[in-house]
Formats: sequence, C-alpha cells, structure tokens
Amino acid sequence: MLAVRDLTKTFPARHDNGAVRALRGVSFDIADGDFFALLGPSGCGKTTMLQSIAGLETPDSGEIAMGDTVVYASAGGINIPANRRQLGMVFQSYAIWPHMTVFDNVAFPLAHGERKTGKAEIAERVKRALDLVKLGAFADRLAPHLSGGQQQRVALARALVHEPRLLLLDEPLSNLDAKLRDTMRIELRQLVKSLGITTLFVTHDQVEAMGMSDKLALMRDGVIVQQGTPQDIYLRPESAFAADFMGRSNLVAGRVNGNGAMVDVETPIGTIRCPAAATDLNDGIVVIRPQAVRLHGPGIGGQNCYAGTVEQVSFLGDVVEGEVRVGAGLLKIVVDPYRQVAPGQTVTVELPPERCVLVPPDSGSLP
Repeated sequence: MLAVRDLTKTFPARHDNGAVRALRGVSFDIADGDFFALLGPSGCGKTTMLQSIAGLETPDSGEIAMGDTVVYASAGGINIPANRRQLGMVFQSYAIWPHMTVFDNVAFPLAHGERKTGKAEIAERVKRALDLVKLGAFADRLAPHLSGGQQQRVALARALVHEPRLLLLDEPLSNLDAKLRDTMRIELRQLVKSLGITTLFVTHDQVEAMGMSDKLALMRDGVIVQQGTPQDIYLRPESAFAADFMGRSNLVAGRVNGNGAMVDVETPIGTIRCPAAATDLNDGIVVIRPQAVRLHGPGIGGQNCYAGTVEQVSFLGDVVEGEVRVGAGLLKIVVDPYRQVAPGQTVTVELPPERCVLVPPDSGSLP
C-alpha cells in the first residue's frame, strides 16, 4: 500500500551547527491493512520520514507511492500537496482547537476540505466517527473540557472521519499517563485493525511499537538498521544497538573461536557456546536477554553453565529483577516472583545456546 524508496533529506547548517542528514536513502514497504511502526531514539529521522510521507516536508530525493499513486518523486518532479494525499494524521499534541466543540473539531476536514460535503452527510459521518471512538455523547462539549484520553480520541476521530487510505500517528500516546497509555494502546490498535486502515505509527517507545505493530522498522542516524516483526527484532537482533534499544539486554563482548554453525566466544564470564553469525567474526558481542537466563542450584554442570553469586534483587510484583556475578562479569536476570532469590545466594547460571545471539561489535553512529 505504501512504498518508500531511497528517501534522503538533509537540513542545511544553521548557526554553529553543521548540516543534518536526517534521512540517508531509506526504503521500506507497508502492506495494505498493516499496522507499521517506525521506532528509534530522538533525532533518528523517524519524524522527518512521517512528515515527508504526509507532504509536510519535501525530501531531497527518492520516491513515495501510495498504492498506484506516486505522491513524491524527485526524478519526475512530482510532489502532491498534503491536502490531496488522502491521509489522516494524529499529532503528538493532538492539535485540538480549544474554541470548538468536539463535533466541530471532527467535522473540520469535511467542512473545509477540498471535496464539498453537505451538512447532512457531515452530521452522519461525524456521528459515526465519534461512535467509533466512544465519544458519541460528547459531541457538544468544548475540547478543553475533555480529559487527555478523550482529546486523543477526538484527534483520532477527526483523522478517520474522511476515510483516509493511510493513517499517520505521530507519538499520539506520549502525553498520556502510564495506565491510560496502556489502555489506549490496546484500543487504538483494535480500532484501526477493525477498520482495515493501513497505519504508520512513529514512536520512541519500544513497548508501544512491539505491542501495537504488525511489523516495525528500527531507525538510527537516518537509516533503518533492522525491520521485521516485533518478535523477530526482539529475539533476533542484528546489532548491539538493536538489542539494547529493544528492551534490556546483557551485551557480553568476547573473542570468537570456530567457524561452523556453532561457535565459542571467550568472554569475561567464561566460554559461551552460541549460533554463529551470518558473517565471520573475530570479535563479537553475545546478546542475552535477562529473561533468557536460567537459574539453578549450585554445583550443576553442563554446556553454558557457570557458577555465580546473586548480588542484588528488586521485587517488582510481576517479576523479580536482579544481577548475578559470574566470573569477571555481571549478568542481569529476570525471574518470576515466586522464585526465591536473595543477595549472596550461590547459584548456577545457564545460558541456553539457542537464546544467545552473536552480533558484530557496535561501530557507533554514522558520520
């Protein structure tokens, strides 16, 4: 449904700051009806990408196509204005007009859009949009008299009222408190999936990206470093950056020995047996999720088993987090709250080879 090809964008130098290469030849596809997330830290280029797709920013080169329609192409001099791209967009700040009622806010794209819409049709479509977001009873209320969650729903209804072919979401949950954000994350995904609307969601929150998207692209310094399903990227990161950004990880550097399907990595905690990387490595980083670590009683031997001592424990209710000293290294662990773990306890740490991922050393940011 959406195809982005080799998109580039550089912002010129300002004052004492050099030019910023926000996008460096970015390409990706979103299938019809998919919920796709662009994820990455601040300054990685995800918002510039979203604004380029929306027509609010003009790239330097590349191509953007929505279905069979090319909306931007540097080679052909094509740049369709934002109001003709048939998009719905929810901004981070919601952009709700405080002097208007809920009805008037939602009706705005129909009343002032390029296509003339009669009053009766506007009333019907606004009612349908408000019912979708469970705000049918709030049509006459002024926007400032709504809660944060209700304002977010108004912004979503306004984006959906003209039946867009692509919905763009720019961190729409970031202004909500934690509990409401969890609720709205579920409701928002269920709503757009039930409507079959192709959705592009921009966020820096990996929990939101993993919990809402069918597929996601992880960005860094203007490029996509990995894309796939949330499970693929979480369990099989291709870089230390991806592993570290997509949740907590133990990143254990070491020297790689062997060149078969399985290799041995000499590390400060001992020799770790793990699947080989796609390319030959002399040095690498073993990625081990805290949840991947198995704890046993002392004195147990076997492959990837090491003697350790529990150094600290934090009881968080649904899980217990801790750190175990193994050799010259320290491993983060997560266990269920019914497991008795205490500082000073002697344990055996098992790192199942299939749960260990070998990635290349992090080369740092792009120039």
